[in-house]
Amino acid sequence: MTKKIQAKKSFLLSTLMSSMLVFMPSAYALQEMNDNDMRAMDGQDGITANIVYTNVNIDRVSWVDQAGNPTTSGNQSLYANLNKISMDRGNLPAGKNMGTDLSLDIFTNAATSTPGLNLNLNTTLGKANIASFSICQTATCSDGEASMGSLSVEAYNPIGLNFTSTNGLFSSNDRAYLNLFIKGVKIGLTQKDKDNVSNTLAMKNFNFNFQAMGTMGIDPVKGLTLQTGAGGYADFIRDTTTLRPGINLEFTVNDRGIIQAGANGRIINGTLQFGATDTSNNLLGTVAGNSVAGATGLRFAMSGQFTNATDTSLSPDQQISLELGGAGAYGYGLRFKNITALQTRSGIKGTETEDIALNTAHGGLSMDEVNNGVAGGVYLNLVNTTSILLPINEMLSNSTLGNTSSQAKTNPNTPNPMATASDFTQVIAATAIPSVVVSVRGMNFNAVSKQGQFIATSDVTDPSKLPSTTAAKWGLALPIYNLNANLAIYGKKSDGVKDFTVAKGTANHPAPTITPVSGSERIGFSAGISTQGVSKDGSKTTSIMLIDGGDNKNYKTAGTVTPTDYYIGLRNINMLLNGYGSIGLENGQINVSMPSLKMIIAAQLAAGYLPGARYKTCPVGGGCYAPSNSFTTNNDVLAGIKLKLNGGINFALIPRPLLASQEGLVDGATALNVVGQMDLNSSSFMNNAIQLSDPDGSTLGLDNLSGSIAFDNSIIVNKNSAGFNYSFLLNPQKTPAGVFRAKDVNLYPTTGVTDSTTLNPVVGSAQRLGEVAVTGGRISSQMTITPRDGAFVF
Repeated sequence: MTKKIQAKKSFLLSTLMSSMLVFMPSAYALQEMNDNDMRAMDGQDGITANIVYTNVNIDRVSWVDQAGNPTTSGNQSLYANLNKISMDRGNLPAGKNMGTDLSLDIFTNAATSTPGLNLNLNTTLGKANIASFSICQTATCSDGEASMGSLSVEAYNPIGLNFTSTNGLFSSNDRAYLNLFIKGVKIGLTQKDKDNVSNTLAMKNFNFNFQAMGTMGIDPVKGLTLQTGAGGYADFIRDTTTLRPGINLEFTVNDRGIIQAGANGRIINGTLQFGATDTSNNLLGTVAGNSVAGATGLRFAMSGQFTNATDTSLSPDQQISLELGGAGAYGYGLRFKNITALQTRSGIKGTETEDIALNTAHGGLSMDEVNNGVAGGVYLNLVNTTSILLPINEMLSNSTLGNTSSQAKTNPNTPNPMATASDFTQVIAATAIPSVVVSVRGMNFNAVSKQGQFIATSDVTDPSKLPSTTAAKWGLALPIYNLNANLAIYGKKSDGVKDFTVAKGTANHPAPTITPVSGSERIGFSAGISTQGVSKDGSKTTSIMLIDGGDNKNYKTAGTVTPTDYYIGLRNINMLLNGYGSIGLENGQINVSMPSLKMIIAAQLAAGYLPGARYKTCPVGGGCYAPSNSFTTNNDVLAGIKLKLNGGINFALIPRPLLASQEGLVDGATALNVVGQMDLNSSSFMNNAIQLSDPDGSTLGLDNLSGSIAFDNSIIVNKNSAGFNYSFLLNPQKTPAGVFRAKDVNLYPTTGVTDSTTLNPVVGSAQRLGEVAVTGGRISSQMTITPRDGAFVF
């Protein structure tokens, strides 16, 4: 047996040796292969994955946040729950599959010898449904917290992501490239009424087509930070098929349009931050000695400058433009272009006569104001409390309504502040309830448009219905300075006591019909927003202004032409809006019920030249420019306006009608209606007042207002005009309590001095002129604005 085995072994070795001898002439020595060798062969040097699925089911997804405990010291866990998630094809066209293609390639940067990364992802989601969305104290919502409704996401176009880095995944000094393309996504919130009828508030045709070059790193304080830096950019790219802008938001109710907003073009010097929340007591206040915001949460912040006509290397569509109009099919809107900063020129005293170049600083968005020690940004927290705080606007707390107060009988010269600290406390509910809070701190939107254009949706093709494609030399300015806001939301069922629907009046009964509603799904909310009027140097403001961007040729250098930069509107708006209530979608409209709403506003009606603008005609013996700080003076002011209203309000936002074709697109056909009624709360002295003042402080006051006011207002955008229709009905229900009264008509003389802020004139004691009572009646107006190129006439 042994010999046989040995003989066989010898035979095998001989065969192997013979084979080696035969192939020896064509044999090569083996050596190590690198990524480049493999790439040259078949490109398989990275990771490629293809995931295909037909449906997905998930029981629950929760975000867990640590919030301040409302009863004992310390924090508690709160849960934002998405329940019973399912994904299926929905309306995905035949031949397309749900799934994801992913490729990852790690390479060596030849120039720097650093490792780089390239990630490509394409995914088709189909339709995702979420049965309920609620904020709870336990993972299973065992305390019976109500749902806000069901959610859905429909995405039938592939979502594409490409990310390339040149030095690892995170590097604050080395270039990275990011492309993200999201087109035509629909996100819906569906609520059911007591009869199980569904109504859907949707964000349709959502686009986020984004291409950027910059850096991506991790900051120890600010978290994940993306920056365009010098030479970098962030482009929002228009969809060439639908012509919708790179960022597109369209809100509808049951497919009937509410509003569309969008942005397109290039941002430079941009920064995007994502990190942890501010855990101090200063963000939202305290509850039971704990920070309401708790120990965890999220913070997001962004800033960027808008390119404009001075960036001549960019085409007009590559420069930033903003859009606002009607959502859905067959609609009109407005596009605002050549967006600049407020100050046309910086450092101008007003005495200069020589030609001075325009300000090179761009307008833009920033979140760099610090309020009460809290950095600017957008904060997201779960909370369990009855109330939250807004930062106090000291301009409102230092402003007075005339020179009277609740102490008027004993001390008539004690001033009455427009706002006190308690006005900046937001009530969420009578008892602590789990809520999600979005807080905005220190936001500036320094943007003044010098060109405007009417636009139409891409389905409007009839030449007779199309607006001009040429941007006109007029614009709209909506700059915002130091905006602070809180929005708290939670799920609830309508109770028939504080929740109502509103219906339009009729020709025979013009008052709106307000009906209690119960058993329907609703969102409980508390909303507060505050803006500051003007910065100390006059470079930032909160204003609403029309801009004349026509040609100004008043320069010594021949051929020099700049925008005229006339303005007219409300400027330096110090504002506080604070209220709570519920929102429901009953009857296919947005119904808002607010047992309490505070509106406190101080502004100036003004007309003149923007700060730093050159006059079209230089005055004899004077300078040729408006001072750069002109918004800090009263030179352009026509009148001061102060308004304070407190009360309950119920109103409905009624979407524009559905049009079957563009033939129905006639003037007025796309009106967006706001209908409702406000009942003033006159339980406190000077709780409601409207005052008009001269620049020197002399004031006429309609003080201690009371009664009820109904309204039926509409906004219309046509092919070449915008319309505003107002109708106010006094004492709409014809009751003694609803009689509209100004219990005190007061005249406040000027004293010629200002208060400690040096901005507010001090007025003398009230001179009471009498009382006004209106038992009923209607005040209506219709205003149509048709912009044209040419100078404003004052």
